[in-house]
This record gives sequence, C-alpha cells and structure tokens, in this order.
Amino acid sequence: MITPYFETKTTFSRSAGTEHQRDHVYIYGLRLDGDGEIAMRFRPEHRHQHSEASLTIRVDDYNWIRTGAEYLGGQHLVTTVTTRDHTDWSLSPVDTESDEIWLRLIRSGGTISVAHAEDGSDYTTIASTYLPGGVPALAGIASTRPVSESFWDAAQDLDIDVD
Repeated sequence: MITPYFETKTTFSRSAGTEHQRDHVYIYGLRLDGDGEIAMRFRPEHRHQHSEASLTIRVDDYNWIRTGAEYLGGQHLVTTVTTRDHTDWSLSPVDTESDEIWLRLIRSGGTISVAHAEDGSDYTTIASTYLPGGVPALAGIASTRPVSESFWDAAQDLDIDVD
C-alpha cells in the first residue's frame, strides 16, 4: 500500500495544434526543490486506453511530464506526455511476459529521463526531455481521480528519492 506524502488537486494545461485542454489532477507525492528520482511499480491490468495513475513531475500548469502504462491497440505501452506550453506525446511498446512494469523519472537540472524495467532494477531509458531545473516542482503519482481502492490496483510501491 502506498502512503502519500501529500495530496493536492491541481491543473495540467496542454496544447497540441489548435486544441487546448485543462485537466484537473490529484498528485500524491512531495515537493522536489532540486534533483531527484521517482519510481513506481505498475500493474497495467486495465484494458482501457488511459491509465488511471502515472508518475509526474509538475513545475506549473504549463511545464510538466507524466509517464504511465497504457493498453492501446492490443498492446501494453509506456506513454509519456511532456508539456512546455505545447504538448508532446510519445509511446513506447513494452515487450514483457510480466504483468508488472516499473517506471522511473529522474530530474537532473533541466533534464528529465524516463525509463522502464520489468524488475525495478534493470532500467531502460526510453526518453529524455527538458523541464525547467532549479525551481520547485511537485513529484509523485498523478491521477484524475481521488484515492480509492481501484486507484491502488494499478499503482504500487512508490519510491521518491530527493537529492
């Protein structure tokens, strides 16, 4: 069972082409003033497109990253959404026999690295992107729903290390 450091409801704004959207999201985690690492074990057993929980580092409404496990087109994927005024969405297929996947975000200065692993230790980096460094951020689990029993079905073993 995950014990959140805090719970806050906030907004994620995103823009792709002419489409603008604001999502109201709950974040469970802690304030990240500098560098740090977030890792979590997911069980992507759900069979719908949008995952219920994801890892996030959020600087403000317009500068954030989320990564999660999704099921799309009959395949398990790691999806990463990065927004710096405009939104980029990337998909990485996950070739695994396991029903679990570990995801990790590492913040080092202005660089955020995204990685996944089957075992929580042998990570493969799948993306590297920019978010403003040296400014406070919220880091942890993001969900469009408040905590409930079904929320924790997909996300377990949150670990946040702060430098």
